[in-house]
Amino acid sequence: MKAGAITTPAEESEQKMKTDLQNNDCNEPPRYVLRRELGYWNLTFEGREAIFKHERGALYVASLLLDPPREPIHAVALALKARNIAGYAPGTAEIVQERNLGLDDAAAIRALWRRQRELEAVMDDPQQIEPVKAEALREFEEVSDYLRKSPWRGRHSAGRCVRAVSAAIKRLHARLAQATDAEARPHPVLQAFARHLHEYLLVPSGRGGGLAWARAFGSVSGCFVYQPPRGIIWKNIAACYHGNTFCGPIRGE
Repeated sequence: MKAGAITTPAEESEQKMKTDLQNNDCNEPPRYVLRRELGYWNLTFEGREAIFKHERGALYVASLLLDPPREPIHAVALALKARNIAGYAPGTAEIVQERNLGLDDAAAIRALWRRQRELEAVMDDPQQIEPVKAEALREFEEVSDYLRKSPWRGRHSAGRCVRAVSAAIKRLHARLAQATDAEARPHPVLQAFARHLHEYLLVPSGRGGGLAWARAFGSVSGCFVYQPPRGIIWKNIAACYHGNTFCGPIRGE
């Protein structure tokens, strides 16, 4: 606003509302936070804080909580998504596991499927000239031939990934469900978080309550989904610092 400009009551009211919202965002710490640090995870659940040791299953859980898919996501896609949000260079064990799952091959195949769709669009475009369509057809046939011969077309590779992702998530859940505090008592935050994961991630994904639950929630074989109650939104941010202007992401964002 220019110096000396006169504001109307409506403009003053609108500006006050914006200022109040900004202040509230920083003055009220987030109630649901999941953020990876070096070797461990910071957790805020229902406003209470805790930490737990990093393991592979936490990456899959974080991928689902921080960016919930609208539809069930297949284990292969979830594993690729988790690799992109890792935030830190993977350790030796993680590199070995990624190679065992064939994630590099899976990423390449996924890119080829995407390229195949792009080429189909070129060939179906009535405004494209024939030489361009002919070149698109040639490349399309090369890509299709490669995909037909790829071992990732078989169920074995994808099935191995499904089993590994499922086992990692269940292993994390089991450890959280049995977590204790410094006095060997049930950890109130980590065990509550484990119950949340069981009800809103494992059960809807068909991995927490048997076949009947899987059928009731319409889970898709090999897929995972997170269906939280209304109003629960997870963030990957640091807590706000009261008394200054900082509020939001910190290192690594």
